[in-house]
Amino acid sequence: MLLEIKDLVVKYGQISALNGISLSVEEGKLTCLLGANGAGKSTLVKTLSGIMKPAKGEIIFNGENIAGMPMHQIFKKGITLCPEGRRIFPQQTVYENLKMGAYNRRDNEIQADVEKYYEMFPILGERKNQKAGLLSGGEQQMLAICRALMGRPKFLMLDEPSMGLAPKIVKEIFNTINRIRQEGITILLIEQNAKQALKIADYGYVLDVGYITMHDSAEKLYQNETLQKAYFGGGQ
Repeated sequence: MLLEIKDLVVKYGQISALNGISLSVEEGKLTCLLGANGAGKSTLVKTLSGIMKPAKGEIIFNGENIAGMPMHQIFKKGITLCPEGRRIFPQQTVYENLKMGAYNRRDNEIQADVEKYYEMFPILGERKNQKAGLLSGGEQQMLAICRALMGRPKFLMLDEPSMGLAPKIVKEIFNTINRIRQEGITILLIEQNAKQALKIADYGYVLDVGYITMHDSAEKLYQNETLQKAYFGGGQ
């Protein structure tokens, strides 16, 4: 396993946001973490990124316990977050945003990667000199994902990439994530849109108020009646 979380407890003051959860992510696979608002998904992402420190438990990444490490050290180990709400640099151009994603790299292939993502997403190439804040919501999300990929992560976390987007754009975003998955990048997808997430994932976990309440292959979770009623409105 590339990532193993063991008995992780994270607190806000005296209140536990994660109550001893355990999960694992297999290398080269797409694992989704489902849950409603307040389930603890963002807390987990912040802890994996080093923004928050766990009160207890282990986060084993590539054989090393990284729990409590500073953000910059975690990033250097190959863990990258594409945050909720996109958080691009609106006054910078599309090109400048992409270059920001590679700020920690010292190789000579950065421009080649920029061109790769222009080819993968032609709209970004067409608008490379425009300020990123002028892009549509869906285009900004694509830019945010590509900016994260510019760091050449071993492990990519996507936090609510479909939030606030129109249904047609949501479909495009999930197609984009599936294309990235096919390149062999290990992905943890944090989503409320369970139906779409499970269609492209290999494995899934359900988080509810700080506890893992269900986990299985994505195919089996998609067919699970309890989950269907909670997230699909009772149908597929």
